[in-house]
Amino acid sequence: MVRHAARIEEIIGDHIALKPAGKELLGLCPFHDDRRPSMYVSPRKQIYYCFVCAAGGDVFRFVENYHKMSAGEALRFLAQRYGVKLPDYRANDPARQQEASLREKMLAANSWAAEYFRANLVAPGGRPAMDYLRSRGLRDETIENFQLGFAPDNWTGMVQAAARCGIADESLLAVGLLKRRTDGSPFDVFRNRVIFPILDPSDHIIGFGGRILPAPSLPEESASSTANDPRPVNPKYLNSPETAIFSKRETLYGLHRARREIIRTGTAVIVEGYMDVIACHQSGATHVLATLGTALTERHVVLLRRFCNRLVLVFDNDEAGIRAVDRAIELLLPYPIDVCITHISEGKDPCDFCIARGGAAFAGLLAGAQDALEYKWEQLVGVLKAGGSLTRKQDASLAMLRLVAAAVLNERTDPIRRGLLEQNLAQRIGMPLEEVHRTIIRLGRTAPPSDRQAPTVDSLSEPSRRCDSGLLRAEQWILGSLLTDFSLYRQFSQDIDWKLFSPDRLAPLAAVLLAYLDGAADLTKCSLADFLANLQTPALVRAAVEAQTEAEGGNLKEKIADALALLKKVPGGGSEEPPPGETTDPPDPLADLLRRAQEAHRLGMNQRVLGPRILPEKR
Repeated sequence: MVRHAARIEEIIGDHIALKPAGKELLGLCPFHDDRRPSMYVSPRKQIYYCFVCAAGGDVFRFVENYHKMSAGEALRFLAQRYGVKLPDYRANDPARQQEASLREKMLAANSWAAEYFRANLVAPGGRPAMDYLRSRGLRDETIENFQLGFAPDNWTGMVQAAARCGIADESLLAVGLLKRRTDGSPFDVFRNRVIFPILDPSDHIIGFGGRILPAPSLPEESASSTANDPRPVNPKYLNSPETAIFSKRETLYGLHRARREIIRTGTAVIVEGYMDVIACHQSGATHVLATLGTALTERHVVLLRRFCNRLVLVFDNDEAGIRAVDRAIELLLPYPIDVCITHISEGKDPCDFCIARGGAAFAGLLAGAQDALEYKWEQLVGVLKAGGSLTRKQDASLAMLRLVAAAVLNERTDPIRRGLLEQNLAQRIGMPLEEVHRTIIRLGRTAPPSDRQAPTVDSLSEPSRRCDSGLLRAEQWILGSLLTDFSLYRQFSQDIDWKLFSPDRLAPLAAVLLAYLDGAADLTKCSLADFLANLQTPALVRAAVEAQTEAEGGNLKEKIADALALLKKVPGGGSEEPPPGETTDPPDPLADLLRRAQEAHRLGMNQRVLGPRILPEKR
């Protein structure tokens, strides 16, 4: 079964860096802007849990939430990862085939397109593209590993190929590979280009990039078209448009191949282009990736912080590259991540450098990268030397103060990092630390409102309902003991009722847990991971994890017995009858589970809502 084969520490470890924390593993939570590691992964219990945002569950829940997949997609994803063969319930059912999700259809369209582009590259007509790639120093093995392809100089090459393969135009239109003319007929978006498939961290092709090749017979700017064709636009690089599965501001080229090395080294290297990434990987620098024609964004930084604590920026040493570095430094300073800068001299880019000098020389270049503030300070010193006027020196110093002030005054900046930034700046410009601090505060007060950072606080408000810690602990001991050893329910099933629990504390969790246990065919096959997968709200997940953690260890039978005795002795406790007019129905979580179970049974759906998963589901 997939559940037995899939290891949660392996799956989550492929997406964030995990470090040992006692018996568990700890990493930055990917479901909120985590400043300090707050996600715990338990290989022993096969669950994950974030103590800040309450995200938690089993390996299926993680895949569903991280990749925005449905339950069925997550099951198939994990089955493929671990080589578990699943029955295809849709194979002979046209109705179910039509119910395939939009994401699946879009990924399938991109997968087909990648094969189409690859076939074009190795065909005789792809010789110009293959010659170009080899002229840049790429080996055939590298070309194959990065799944590079070629789009011929043809307005309807993909349209015709798709028709022959039974691929609907709508699927290719949805992922931006085709567009429509004014008369409604489709045409290819990528033409006369080397194609670079863009993959997500799970190796799904989510988009494409294309580099133009000079037309063999006509100048590039005069590509042929007809009166009915749109005017040709031939930028050097062209990316897929934004779609439901592809966002340039959240995607980094090469991350699917670089992720493991980034986690191992704790360092990610950012370059500017596709060819730079590929050549660096070919030379052995496999922790290199690139943005997709956009500046580095906050989403990129949040993504990278899950894997590493150090970034090295390697941009071209021209005016555009220097501006890109400056923007990146401003963006990155508030984050608890070390940022270093290096440039390649002699007008070369990382691709040319790696092909000419090799991976060892590139590693040496990275080793000599400057700290971001040191880099900016050298720029400032250059301005001071070039300008003799006092005003220019003052303006340059003020620019440095403004750069640091923007980070210090940012709400997301950790207080310790604020102090370190101020101290670093004071040492560099020779000002007393107190004066630097006062100047930064003054700059914050005088900054235009649009320049001030809006607070970005990710917190989970929790009701202050722990006025009686003894009763709360008793409730947690009962539920937590059952969550630790589900077989104990046989002994205490007649004594435990959800009405024993306080409605504003753990009654909702008790109702769901008891329904789960009552519906279990075999208590020995119940598990905490399976139970958490059934919970529909973060509040219930939080309550379950906290209760299980509180009760774990010691004699669980005695804990349950003592806790039950205490709760039954409390006057007006949870067992009190409700006031007149109030319902005696179970809390909403249980009612919702029961309602969904009844509806699934009525429709004949082969889904388990309560109790442990059964074999036909292969989970």
